[in-house]
Amino acid sequence: MISSLALKKTMNPSILTRRDALKRLSAAAGLTGASSLWPRSAEAADNTAAPLTPRRAKKIIVAGGGIGGLCAAYELMKLGHEVTVLEASGRAGGHVRTIHDPLPDGLYADLGAEQCTKPGYERYRQYAHEFGLELLPYPRRDGEDRYLDGKLFSEEMLADRKVLSGLGFNDREAEYLSRHEWHDLPLLFFGPYLDSFKDEYQPFGVGLDDLDNISVTDLLRREHASDAALRYVGGKETSALYSLWHAAILKHRGVPMYPKELFRIKGGNQRMTDAFSARLGARLRLGCPITKIVRGDSAVTLHFQEFGEDKRMEADYLVNAIPLPVLKRIPVEPAWPEAKAWVIENVAYNMQTRVVFVARTPFWKSDGLKPHLSIGLNHLYHVWEMADEVPGDRSILIGSAAPGTTERQALDAYRSRYPGKSVEIEHTIAHQWFMDRWAPVCERESFRVGQLAKFIPNIMEPAGRIHFVGAYADNLNWGMEAATRSANRVAKTIHAL
Repeated sequence: MISSLALKKTMNPSILTRRDALKRLSAAAGLTGASSLWPRSAEAADNTAAPLTPRRAKKIIVAGGGIGGLCAAYELMKLGHEVTVLEASGRAGGHVRTIHDPLPDGLYADLGAEQCTKPGYERYRQYAHEFGLELLPYPRRDGEDRYLDGKLFSEEMLADRKVLSGLGFNDREAEYLSRHEWHDLPLLFFGPYLDSFKDEYQPFGVGLDDLDNISVTDLLRREHASDAALRYVGGKETSALYSLWHAAILKHRGVPMYPKELFRIKGGNQRMTDAFSARLGARLRLGCPITKIVRGDSAVTLHFQEFGEDKRMEADYLVNAIPLPVLKRIPVEPAWPEAKAWVIENVAYNMQTRVVFVARTPFWKSDGLKPHLSIGLNHLYHVWEMADEVPGDRSILIGSAAPGTTERQALDAYRSRYPGKSVEIEHTIAHQWFMDRWAPVCERESFRVGQLAKFIPNIMEPAGRIHFVGAYADNLNWGMEAATRSANRVAKTIHAL
């Protein structure tokens, strides 16, 4: 349980219960409704018109120029407020990054954010339409073969009951997987719980609160899952309530557990953040790392450096779009409220190395194979093709791997698992995100057992005049969509103050 003192410090001077806090969060997001079923969706709420002329133009600093910060600044600018974005690095975009050099023949590669889904990325897709950015189909998961215990399995094999039984699944699980996708297996056990959740932003109060105190593995054991199911879809440290809530949100939005209808922006996903940046113009200031944050009752003061010179700026509100591992290195006066400080210290992130292979030819075609493959090794988790619309003989394969993976390790892993005859790769790049000073992390990890009540709603709540946006600051951790959703929520909240 969250103490009333912690809520007092993080919400409002009045003492609120956790349920009151969640109701307030839902109302701010435009999500409450008279119906006892799912309220109107977040994307519908985002489309609710806000007055174009504010009662008073507010001065707002946005700290961090990733997609969440850029989007929040753009929306606040459109609403008539005075906005300045301070980005520490020499480029905007954060974890959305596309490279062209040193790739040959006009090829490019997305080193960070990979894709959007349909459905599921409604807000992000609206921006693509608004900015005239073409979304290309991205069939990187169609017919994906995967390695399990060192053996390659096709989708057809993983729908064969005899194969599934050989992997250790029981009759119930094998029968289910013969009719459903491999990644849908959790729904066999989660299904009876999902309709209990009535609000995308409120996991508590539906009679399942006790499931935050057990793991997914524990829940599967209750549901008589086999050891194979525990191995492939269990989680010994993940909160069962969090996993159920996550699956319920996907169900409400009509999104599969493992979406295959994927898209990416033609020319690279960085074109989205570039479009935000172009519209913000001189409001975006690069090379401005923040050195101290001073939280006041009537204003927020930021100390920062610009071209090595110490500067300060005061604003009515601060929108923090700095990744939390970076934010916690910045001195804050007075200190963060207790509940917010706990979130900043304890949120866990996924970290990956992005691997780019330059292929002399699309060699997999001559072998009659598809380019996407679930490798299942630390030095290469997955691999897939991108930039396939660029004419020419050369091709680009993209991969994800454990942090610190080298070019040689990634290439060796690919060669060891490629099922064809030849590998014509002439150049490999391994981009080490963990070494990026300002954008070292990827998406937020699942919440651990017993922690959901500490994170929700505190991870999305403001701390006084400081509001929080980013992929971590929404109910789902879905990268660019979560970042833009949180940005819209915060922009409307500040506008209404």
